[in-house]
Amino acid sequence: MIKLSDILPEQNKAHYRLHLITTLLFLALFVFPLLPLKVANLILMAFSAMTLLCYLLQPKPLGKILLLNLVFVLPFLPYLIEYGISGFDTVAQFEFEKKLFFFTAPLFIPLFIKLTGFKNYKAALLLFSASIVLLSIFSIGCLCFEGIPFNYASYENGAYILRNHFEKITAQHPSYFSLMAMCAAAFIGYSNVRNNNIWRIIKYCCIGLLLLMILFLAAKIAMVSCAAFLIIWLIQRKWTMLKKVVAGFGIISILLVLILCIPSLKQRFNEVGAWASQEPKAGNTIEQRDMIIDCSINVFLDHWLTGTGNRYSQPALNECYQSKGFIIDSQSSFNAHNQYLSMGINYGIVGLLLFLGCLVLIFRKVFKFPVGIYFGIAVLIFLMSESMLERQMGVYTVGLIALLLFNMRAAFDNV
Repeated sequence: MIKLSDILPEQNKAHYRLHLITTLLFLALFVFPLLPLKVANLILMAFSAMTLLCYLLQPKPLGKILLLNLVFVLPFLPYLIEYGISGFDTVAQFEFEKKLFFFTAPLFIPLFIKLTGFKNYKAALLLFSASIVLLSIFSIGCLCFEGIPFNYASYENGAYILRNHFEKITAQHPSYFSLMAMCAAAFIGYSNVRNNNIWRIIKYCCIGLLLLMILFLAAKIAMVSCAAFLIIWLIQRKWTMLKKVVAGFGIISILLVLILCIPSLKQRFNEVGAWASQEPKAGNTIEQRDMIIDCSINVFLDHWLTGTGNRYSQPALNECYQSKGFIIDSQSSFNAHNQYLSMGINYGIVGLLLFLGCLVLIFRKVFKFPVGIYFGIAVLIFLMSESMLERQMGVYTVGLIALLLFNMRAAFDNV
């Protein structure tokens, strides 16, 4: 048997081991959906420390790569500035800490890629996808054990009981999980599998499971993203126009049947009908979203120049909700549910334009990967319905995968 010591000099062997440990920590980051956030943060800190150690022991010229990654940092500098000028206010600190990822990962991830020459981004994406598949199997098993899917009451009030139990089991918001499941399905779909029927069956079973989970959880914004995915998928097919039209109508017909057959999906669409016909019903999430978006736009327009600051955005929104007769408590203090409006409310038009400009620069590179197109479209759509970057799980979901694809593109372009 050939040993490592027979091939590499002692010094190179030490560097190889450091690179190996750092690479394993980096890959471990991509199973974050299965991990408590504190554990994911510890892995990120260990990965950052090991990357810095690798650089100190074997420094390399970095070129423009760190400068390019400033597009991930710039939109969140106002959070740091506000935290400083507020006298280290606890609310400002809490909001800033949720954005700490964007002040560390854009430094250490490109540094790691530069030092190790890491290019196997598909392995990282498949680890992420595998974690979502495992989480899906676990959650379905737990829900079935509790009898939730078989109880009609679980689907009342917009499937509140079902969705609430799912979030307790997985520690994942149903909408956030739907985004991750959609991206995971695309990543698996573009993965290269062995020329083996068993692997192909496993691949398609995983995709089918993830799609069923999306329909089962019935996040309405996920349905919009599914429609966008369908359009992109059809455009990419090398089919005749007639075949694309027939396939599109066929898939839409299947989805319409599923809406009638899946109780949670049916209930969620019934909310849309009740809201459109102006039939007031307590707990209708469409009515809540209508109020939230109306108040978010009004608060943004009232503070469009400088913003409220992140410390005062929620009180401003709550004041608007109360003016519309909505009772505010610790369980129903809704944020803007729109990341674009959240940035505008917090830091005005300049903060919003900075955020939009950086998104354009980031996704120009991300979109150069086939999987990046699906990921980018899903993220940009979900940001219209969720303030994802105001929660740490959303930061990991969007930030980690975007940083990976952005820096892979930069590495391939030899930047």
